[in-house]
Amino acid sequence: MFTRSTWFKSKVILLIVYGCFLITLSIFKTTEIMLPAIFRMEFFLGGDKLTHLILSSILSFLALWALAYKSSKGLMYRCFIICLLLIIGLLVDELHQALVGSRRFEWLDFACGVGGIGLGFMSFLAIHFCHMKHKLTHKY
Repeated sequence: MFTRSTWFKSKVILLIVYGCFLITLSIFKTTEIMLPAIFRMEFFLGGDKLTHLILSSILSFLALWALAYKSSKGLMYRCFIICLLLIIGLLVDELHQALVGSRRFEWLDFACGVGGIGLGFMSFLAIHFCHMKHKLTHKY
């Protein structure tokens, strides 16, 4: 059985593993390693823009789930800070692409990434508030 501390560590480890996956994906695309596999994944997810939306929404949800979910007090502030840091990281990644010859910067990629962060945020809040409502109505 998971203790509270072990559960928190598990969520953070999952977030780190997913973040490493995204960084590896970006490095592989920049260095043009495994491009056919990356293009197949993008095609499977609905294209380049939807891939940005989906991957960033998963990242946002995992980050909020792992880092913001301590209590309802100050939750929105923690969520705002985490989402802001994710947006800054996304912007840095997109601007880095402008400097690399094999990649190109697109505002639409950035917009889809920010939309994904927003989608992950809304999904996290919906689940959080449903969970809180369930706890309030079903006290044991």
